[in-house]
Formats: sequence, C-alpha cells, structure tokens
Amino acid sequence: MVEATQRGWRRPRSLFEVVRDAETTADIGCNLADFLDHVNLLAKQPRAAVRVAASLRTEPPRTGDAVQDAYLAAVAAHLAHRLGLRAPAWTDKKYRRLAHPWFALPDAWARATLLRDSPPAFRERNLFTSEDALHRA
Repeated sequence: MVEATQRGWRRPRSLFEVVRDAETTADIGCNLADFLDHVNLLAKQPRAAVRVAASLRTEPPRTGDAVQDAYLAAVAAHLAHRLGLRAPAWTDKKYRRLAHPWFALPDAWARATLLRDSPPAFRERNLFTSEDALHRA
C-alpha cells in the first residue's frame, strides 16, 4: 500500500485495485473491506448496478494464495448476483475455484453451519463461510 500512502489514502474502487494496491495478504483483506464499503456507497446511488459492474469487470491479479484467488471470485459473483448482474467471466476460471473445501472456521462443530449458510457463489468455489461474510456495518 506504499503507492496509496504516498498519494494519500484512497478506498479501492475495484477488485483489481484491492490486489494491486496490496503489499501483503493482510493488506488484501483490509483493501477488500474498504472496497465493500465503496460498493455499499455505490448501492445507494442511481445507476448502482452499472457502477458496481464496472468495479468487478477487470480481473484482479493472482495473489499466489489459492483461497484468496477463489475468495475474490466469490465476492465478485456474489455482488453481481445481489444486483441482478451477470458475474464477470473471469470468476469462472479454474484457478478461481478450490479443489478441496476451505472452511472459515476450522472447528468441526462449525462445519455444518458453514455448509448450510455459505452463499452460493462461495459454495460453488468450495469456500464455506458465514452467510454474512461480506456484511459491513
């Protein structure tokens, strides 16, 4: 996030920027949270769907972490579905899906809940998380 810090902080306006402006995997998580805030602001404006579609269109660079790469695709597909849009084509690439299930909570007792509650865009990519994984205050 050096580049963003040098010119002043700016919330990522696309999933591409979420990854581009990150130096570490932790930065990607922080940037994703900021991007979701941006999407929530867009959703309150006229032509929200068009603006959100534009923010999802460009495929983010691969992170080197299979879970993060799949998670970014799930976020894009989930947001698109929520606004009645078609998910960007890049979200269907093979490397944007996990070969083995990943659970947000490692405890065996939580798996049944995560299997039940994960949004479809996440389940399709073998990611199991809570239904409000993208919820922001």
